[in-house]
Amino acid sequence: MNIFKKAAQKAKNFIKQAGKEIKTTKRDFVKQFKRKYTGKKKPSNFKPGQLITFTYNALDASKKFDKKPLVVSLGLSKNNNKHFLGLNVHWMPENQRVLLGSLIVEMLNKKNGKLDYEDIKPLIRKFEGKPILRRYAIRRVSPKVIELPQDVYLRACSIDYAQWSE
Repeated sequence: MNIFKKAAQKAKNFIKQAGKEIKTTKRDFVKQFKRKYTGKKKPSNFKPGQLITFTYNALDASKKFDKKPLVVSLGLSKNNNKHFLGLNVHWMPENQRVLLGSLIVEMLNKKNGKLDYEDIKPLIRKFEGKPILRRYAIRRVSPKVIELPQDVYLRACSIDYAQWSE
């Protein structure tokens, strides 16, 4: 089974199972994630494949941006270690967020925890029309970052923006 089919099946099963949960359960997960995985901002937070959330203060507040993005990091920008690229999953509907989380986990498993932009290119095309690819200034990322382990990627992706921002 190829990686896309495997990830899609995993996402579908997860959504079917998670759909039975009520919103308060998701809020409890957010509280638990915040307590368990919050730490100080450090360079390892931005390594490719890392799922992180933080408070972001955009330079140009007139443009549309997410104050509390949930981002799959793609690593530092080329020739610029002051910015990192990331896929903001909050700009997608729940089923696509979970699918993206599942695909990232499958890619990380297949490549022993390594992820690069070439792996992600087909995904960006698949989610075309959604402004998920973003460049973030590291200095504008809050001092506290929630860095999530791979085993909770699907759960974290299933939680929408409103619940993360409480």
